Amino acid sequence: MRKYIYGVISANNPVRFGQSLLSSTPDEVYTVVHRDLACVVSNHNRSDFTSLSKEDKLRCLMAHQGIIERVMKEYTILPVKFGTLVEDEEEMRCILEQGYEKLAQTLDQMDSLVEIEVAATWDLKEVLEEIGNAIEIMELKRSMAGQSASEILEIQINAGKLVRESLDRRRESYRSQTMQSLARVALDTQPNALVADEMVMNVAFLIQREKQEEFDRQVTLINEAFNDQINFRVIGPLPPYSFSTVEIKRAEPDKITEARQLLGLGSDVSDKELKEAYRHVAAESHPDVHPDNDTSDEQFARVREAFVLLRDYCRGQNGGVEQEMNSRRYSLMPQDVSQAFLIEIKRPALQTAGALV
Repeated sequence: MRKYIYGVISANNPVRFGQSLLSSTPDEVYTVVHRDLACVVSNHNRSDFTSLSKEDKLRCLMAHQGIIERVMKEYTILPVKFGTLVEDEEEMRCILEQGYEKLAQTLDQMDSLVEIEVAATWDLKEVLEEIGNAIEIMELKRSMAGQSASEILEIQINAGKLVRESLDRRRESYRSQTMQSLARVALDTQPNALVADEMVMNVAFLIQREKQEEFDRQVTLINEAFNDQINFRVIGPLPPYSFSTVEIKRAEPDKITEARQLLGLGSDVSDKELKEAYRHVAAESHPDVHPDNDTSDEQFARVREAFVLLRDYCRGQNGGVEQEMNSRRYSLMPQDVSQAFLIEIKRPALQTAGALV
């Protein structure tokens, strides 16, 4: 039966974390251990998550997050991207082995750190009324009297631009003041998309667990400074979703072979050899060298893409540890590539609070 991965923790012995509702029947959440790292997993008897309806996907996402936050009460956990499935426990041990150094290093960096999400909103109707009563906007409205339909339309368009500019300036003022205050307590920040004009800011903050009360005090102070004109929603503490989410992919032998041949590489490669091969082929295929060739831009782009693919493949084999990359050789043969996983630790932009989609 396939296994669903929630995250990675530091653990020498098997641990159990109760039940998960990700499958059609409740399954126990447990760990698969390799050395002193462990994947937090459960059995999975459903199809891939891409086939789920939006409602079912959201329900599964909440179950995913619930398990991670349950584990967080006892362990520092690196969340794994929502929807990550592997075939069996042996593949999980391969993932832990291939990404050991980077996973262990990042777990150490994230020890005792938590994520706090701050979403700020305002009463858009009230703000627009205030902006609409500004002298510049009022003068434009009065100037419409006696004008033709086309002239009125142009005035309305100009007025709309002024309103938008004023709205953006006011939002940025609130946002910059808030960030200045809260960033004093944070070690790192990750801005996320504003999905509606009602939103002033949507930012994840990485803080030390022991500074949660101080962070909350800063939110209270900035709220008082704005005279309750802004509504703050604080979510957390959470695992470091926005700062260190593990993404696991399978390497694709056909693509690796195509990239290897394009760069003229052999059956294996070192980091140094890969860079040297790329520089050589890139210099030969650069558009400046072939000004009369209409396809030179496309060829140069393909060379760059091949290098990036092989670089990421090599990095994924050792978790991106630079010291090891400098001396290690990586097999580019299809039979070896098919057994490899690409393991990256990313900073994904949030779609919803703590979301990993």
